[in-house]
Amino acid sequence: MQPQVQQIVKGAGDVTAYGTAVATLVGWLPHIAALFSILWLGMQMLEKITGKPFNELVRCVWRRLRG
Repeated sequence: MQPQVQQIVKGAGDVTAYGTAVATLVGWLPHIAALFSILWLGMQMLEKITGKPFNELVRCVWRRLRG
């Protein structure tokens, strides 16, 4: 992995960790976990229905939106 990509991944992990800590303290964690579960299951359902990986579906939609 390239050093720049490693820094981006590390930064994303840090943001996620800080966000989780704050959400736990505020009491939002169950709601956030439920939202991520819904998104994850939706992605899996789309993959099963279309027979394509989710990233290909996103690329296709992105290309159509860009014109």
